[in-house]
Amino acid sequence: MKSGSHNGDICELMNEVLKSIILLNKEIESHFHMSSARILTLLAFTERKIMRMNELSGAMSLMASTSTRMVDTLVGGGFVERGHDKLDRRLVTVELTAKGKKVAKDIKAFRNRYFDSIKDKVKEDGKEEMIMSLKTLIGAFANFKSQL
Repeated sequence: MKSGSHNGDICELMNEVLKSIILLNKEIESHFHMSSARILTLLAFTERKIMRMNELSGAMSLMASTSTRMVDTLVGGGFVERGHDKLDRRLVTVELTAKGKKVAKDIKAFRNRYFDSIKDKVKEDGKEEMIMSLKTLIGAFANFKSQL
């Protein structure tokens, strides 16, 4: 098979993967009655309990003003609370509330059920190859993003 043919196959498969991810995100938005931006903001806290606004903006690759508006809506919904850094009161911090932690946990569980159904269809000897392919894909996305 010629590499041009592979390129076409790769593009078609990438489109199918993206379509599936978009449909999954729409399903999650519908189930939790939240926009994908709000969902991604909640999920940004999975590793940390408290984040400074600039860290949150960086984690989401958003401008500070956009993150501020997003946090405003999440504060209004009772999902996060704003505070101030203990060492430098000028720095604004954001923390998930109990409600925000529960919703973030539920979103991750919902998403993981979907991912588990995919993993279950991959034979054990193909999982390592799948991991390597996904890492390659993530690297390609990061490389493309840095070129924008």
